[in-house]
Amino acid sequence: MNLGMELEYYNLAVWFDRKTLHAMVQALVEAGVSVTWKESPEQFHLLVNTTDGLSDWKMQRLNGSYKLQVAGVPVHDSRVALVLYRFVEQAKGHAIIKVTFEDCILVKHVQYGEVVRIVEIKGAEKTMIYEKFCNVTMDQVIAALKRRDSEERIPVLRLELDYELATLFDAIQAEDQTQIGKSMEILKQLRREMLLLEA
Repeated sequence: MNLGMELEYYNLAVWFDRKTLHAMVQALVEAGVSVTWKESPEQFHLLVNTTDGLSDWKMQRLNGSYKLQVAGVPVHDSRVALVLYRFVEQAKGHAIIKVTFEDCILVKHVQYGEVVRIVEIKGAEKTMIYEKFCNVTMDQVIAALKRRDSEERIPVLRLELDYELATLFDAIQAEDQTQIGKSMEILKQLRREMLLLEA
């Protein structure tokens, strides 16, 4: 990462389990960033001492998960920017990341830890560099809107995804084509549900 560029995170939403949260804190410390934290039954406060000053990342606890949700976070410290980006990807989080270079601005839209759109802005010109195609039917959108338990369903859905990915891995190792096909179909359905719940 160039030190000459600036990053800004918008609509950052990441769900961490305890193990991933500890791994992120450890990665920040290993990168030379000073961190402290306070924990209560409802929240986890991570105080990150960046070159921009002290930044307070408040995470809500929900069913054993920690939810980091911030409207706008400027990150000029490249060490913090790299760690945060890595864990947004690893924890399958969402963010809009504005990367400011000397001659242009890149806006990356990240969903489920994956870049789905990149837009380049140069002066008054706006160019779509990349866009990932996703098809969700209107019936699926309506079904998701009717659900009121999405906050409780998301952590369970993550566990189901992890289990099915492990099953797929075992099937690939065993070269079991039938199970590979079943697992791929289940993963597609779980991915669609996750897209609808977290949209």
